[in-house]
Amino acid sequence: MERIMSSFSQGRTEADEYRNLDPRYYKMVDDALGKASPGSDPDHYLRQMAPFSSADKSGDPYFNE
Repeated sequence: MERIMSSFSQGRTEADEYRNLDPRYYKMVDDALGKASPGSDPDHYLRQMAPFSSADKSGDPYFNE
């Protein structure tokens, strides 16, 4: 078998790469997430945040003069 070089190339996006992942990869990721601590999940901290509507003061939080 011999590899032939050609000038044809196909652009691929991240979505294309995700579609072509091996289904076993999804199971490995799900298993790892199931074993991970809750603090390692970024959404964990978002769920703990107070909503912006309940803030005492509105406006730009930086450079208050």
